[in-house]
Amino acid sequence: MTNRLKNKVAIVTGGISGIGKAIAEDFLAEGAQVVITGRRESLGVQVASELGKQNQIIYLYQDISNEYDWNTVVEKTLSHFGHWDILVNNAGIGGAGKLIVDTSLDEWQKIIDVNLTGTFLGNKIALQNMDSGSIVNVSSVLGIATPMPGVGAYAASKGGTRALTKSAAVETIKMGKNIRVNSIHPSLVDTDIVPDSYREGIKSSKEPIPLMGKPIDIAKAVTYLSSDEASYGTGAELVIDGGILAGR
Repeated sequence: MTNRLKNKVAIVTGGISGIGKAIAEDFLAEGAQVVITGRRESLGVQVASELGKQNQIIYLYQDISNEYDWNTVVEKTLSHFGHWDILVNNAGIGGAGKLIVDTSLDEWQKIIDVNLTGTFLGNKIALQNMDSGSIVNVSSVLGIATPMPGVGAYAASKGGTRALTKSAAVETIKMGKNIRVNSIHPSLVDTDIVPDSYREGIKSSKEPIPLMGKPIDIAKAVTYLSSDEASYGTGAELVIDGGILAGR
């Protein structure tokens, strides 16, 4: 622990499991106070209790595609901790696993609502309420690389997140606020939502590093972008992908 985030208050969406939980845990280890959000209330309360005391971490219910929920989370964060310095837009859902021609409008809209609209709302409300600090938007290598078949909606949502990040970074500078906005682009990460079929495919992969990343690999990168060590970086995209893009 080096207290890289000492005296900073962070909101981590989707912070109750997987990558989000690892981010919250690393933030706490670096001295931050943390708000984790998600829709599974019993799990959220359990994780917050497991990771720290109430003066260090709290759980709040949130549907990130709902603007009212965003406003409520920010109000409760400010009431509980007094200020707000870091936003990690981590929450998201996977794709439908269907070709574009087989994807229904409802399936498309659900992915866009959560992954892109949710991130838009987070950026909007952060820029309205923060004067300085850091926003990290969790995108994907599929937001950069030529997508594989069957991930059209997901890739579109993550490509949109990439573009939104750059727009927010430029607009923040014009607003005269000292807020850095960056995106991070993981490849497949070993969490409980990864299907067994994907795990088997990884074993025979010819990627430069033929392994899934671990949640802590992503968390450490997010911690860096959220810390003062990254004070000159904004509008950047940090790829953590085991060499997938390098191997193309």
